Amino acid sequence: MLLSGCTSINFSVDNLLAAPKLTAEQSEIHEALIAAVGNNLTLKYPKNGANRSAYVIADIDEEPGDEALVFYEYTGSETNDDGLRVNLLDKDENGKWQSVKEIAGAGTDVDKVIIAKMGADNHTNVLVGYQTLSGEEKALEIYSYFGGSFGRIGTSSYSVLETIDVDSDGANELVTIRRQTNTETGLTTSTASLLTLNKTTDDEGKEVDAVTLTQSIEMCDNVSSYARALAGRVADGRNALYVDAVDAEGMLHTELVYYRYSALQNPMQIRSEKLIPLCTRPYGYYSADIDNDGIIEIPVTRPLTGYESAPPEEQLVLTSWTHYVDFYELQEVYSGYYAVSDGYTFVFPGRWADSVTVKRDPVTNETVFYKYAGDINAEMTELMRIAVVPKTQVEEFTFSGYQVITSAGQLDYLALLPTNKREQLIPTVDEVTNNLYVIES
Repeated sequence: MLLSGCTSINFSVDNLLAAPKLTAEQSEIHEALIAAVGNNLTLKYPKNGANRSAYVIADIDEEPGDEALVFYEYTGSETNDDGLRVNLLDKDENGKWQSVKEIAGAGTDVDKVIIAKMGADNHTNVLVGYQTLSGEEKALEIYSYFGGSFGRIGTSSYSVLETIDVDSDGANELVTIRRQTNTETGLTTSTASLLTLNKTTDDEGKEVDAVTLTQSIEMCDNVSSYARALAGRVADGRNALYVDAVDAEGMLHTELVYYRYSALQNPMQIRSEKLIPLCTRPYGYYSADIDNDGIIEIPVTRPLTGYESAPPEEQLVLTSWTHYVDFYELQEVYSGYYAVSDGYTFVFPGRWADSVTVKRDPVTNETVFYKYAGDINAEMTELMRIAVVPKTQVEEFTFSGYQVITSAGQLDYLALLPTNKREQLIPTVDEVTNNLYVIES
């Protein structure tokens, strides 16, 4: 790491003003940008993270008013300035946007942009991850805008990049995970590192921020990639980073990075022989905070009742949502069917244990719950079906007896319950409402 002081669509600037999502403030920033650097450029949109606009507007100098970061690359044969650029703009004393400084980026695309308070003084910094041509590892650059000066204060590389107050001291730390492959053995190892910001002095004796690597721990070996990372808490309240890793067979497992006994730990790596087989499951079954209490649930899967002998490609699975608890245990919190493609899980009522199974209706693409009668291919009693439809189509479903259970965005989640309620396994509407969780992607 070098240290020093101090699903995207690219629109051309010529067409940008016609873009429907361009706000009045972005239009002003746009005009100030082309006044400073010209209009032969293409905006670059972050592909991941919370900030997905080419215009990232935030207060990064902790003075009144926001600043703007714009990501772009030059186009046109008249310029030799190849490569991605980041431009900081701020308002002058008259409230007009002005370009402060342009810096060359470290890659070909923007992976993610994080605005975070870090360090002992909780100063705001800009973390930009860049995709590069070299492969999976991405380039990280950390920028600071302080005292009117905008500059790069640190660089590194990563496969996973997140900020989290991992030691619960009130200040965010930067956690990166890096993968390295031994060219002789072919073995891939991964390391999670904790980076912090500290004050130091430059060659001129000026106090500046500097990035320091304080701790590193091992992650599980032979991970082919990392699908995603999610900051949250473990069951005892400690902050933790949950990392869903992909193995050589394309299956997922979850690893944890948290702070314990004044040091980083990854309990899943420490007890990998016990825990990794437990939480290895099909791709797409990501860890999630399904009940929005801040504690992340880790999915554990096994074949649904009736599918135990079915070929793997035909199996539907029961998903147990678990919490990691000391010492080295996964404790089940919920258990039910997770409709991954529809983005919800339905937790089975207690009386359903080993008595209910699931099939997908190939015609309507609905999830249908049945009373299991000993053969998954035999005729079974239908207990409920769940449909996920756009709001524009809801009326035709409710006309047919479906009931809206919940909504998310432009989708409604509906249930159809049999009118004959003599079967005790048929759930009530309240049960369906309380047991259906929409899972954010």
